[in-house]
Amino acid sequence: MLLAALDQAQLVADEGRIRVFIDAEEEDYRLVTDADGYDPEIMKDVLDFLERFGLELIDDCEYEPEFDDEDNVVMYLCETDRKDVSA
Repeated sequence: MLLAALDQAQLVADEGRIRVFIDAEEEDYRLVTDADGYDPEIMKDVLDFLERFGLELIDDCEYEPEFDDEDNVVMYLCETDRKDVSA
């Protein structure tokens, strides 16, 4: 899987209001959004991008929402089949 080759990465979008943390070795994939909000269109683009590499949000009914020390929202991602973008 491509993400395993990344090992660790951090992606930043929407001027830092959306951050993705990837730690393939620990199978820890998180998306953190700013406490003051983010642009929904950019979030959609980020999620579409992650889906191409085999990550998607875990359904929020599977866990309680979490907040970091700065009241940013922490959402978890899970591995899934990569999206075919060749078409």
